[in-house]
Amino acid sequence: MLNKKSILLITCLFTLGGCASPGPMKTMMGPMNTPAFEPVVLDMVKDGSEKVHFKEWTTMYENKALQQWGVFFITDNGAYMAEWDLKGYEYNLRYKLPAKELKTVSDDMVVRDMWPDSNLLILKDKSGHEVGFALNGKNAARAILKEISEK
Repeated sequence: MLNKKSILLITCLFTLGGCASPGPMKTMMGPMNTPAFEPVVLDMVKDGSEKVHFKEWTTMYENKALQQWGVFFITDNGAYMAEWDLKGYEYNLRYKLPAKELKTVSDDMVVRDMWPDSNLLILKDKSGHEVGFALNGKNAARAILKEISEK
């Protein structure tokens, strides 16, 4: 049975261990999973949107080649990918597709030798440029993109 000193020591260790974990500003995703995300990215994109409808940490591909990691998100008026700057504590926009420029949404796959294959959601703009995102919530993103592009 634990005595009071042991319980106090265990409680202190758990408390200190919790304090030692990095906060959201010190992670690669930034404040993606905090209430600060939506106002921060809406201010960054300045597309007239009032809401972020979808967000997911993912990878971006062009011509089936990995380009970067970041947060893919969909607002009222477009689809975006941003990368968190750990030193500047800000998101840097890396991909922008206004809803009115979206031509098609399709699926593709990147086949790899050593890692699991990536199922991609391919966004094609009206100029013919295609970019793929490896999303777990691909079906949700597709439905939201269809809805905002039909406005």
